[in-house]
Amino acid sequence: MKSKLVVCALLICTFGFASDPEKKKFDINDYSWLVGSWVGDGFGGTSEEMWSPPSDDGTMMGVYRHHKGDGSLNFYEFLVLDETGLRLKHFTPDLVGWETKEDFVTFEMVDFSKDKIELKGLVFERKSENELEIRLRLRYSDRVETEVFKMKRR
Repeated sequence: MKSKLVVCALLICTFGFASDPEKKKFDINDYSWLVGSWVGDGFGGTSEEMWSPPSDDGTMMGVYRHHKGDGSLNFYEFLVLDETGLRLKHFTPDLVGWETKEDFVTFEMVDFSKDKIELKGLVFERKSENELEIRLRLRYSDRVETEVFKMKRR
């Protein structure tokens, strides 16, 4: 009986407490499915997003444009995606930055899989070859809401 306990303890130590399994390696090329032009809804108007092909430096560059329900331009975003997450800057229709010159909004990488990039507060999920869903968590003073963008490839 004692020998069985020792064997169990050794197995637990060997397999149960082994060093952290090798982390998944993020490869920007795995997200080439984002490349291209997308259009959809969001914020009560029309959302457009365009992504360039992955770069050798491990990044992808994107831009976003939002039109209000009446068709007037609301704002722009410049986006950079890499293994750390997504960084973006907002601009008015007159290209005046919302954030200060040095500042930007950050969405840290949480997890990723073949069809999904999960960032802290933001998710990009490929639903099909030509459909993309973006979920953005927005914090207001007294509540948190999720804005869902249903995008189609142009």
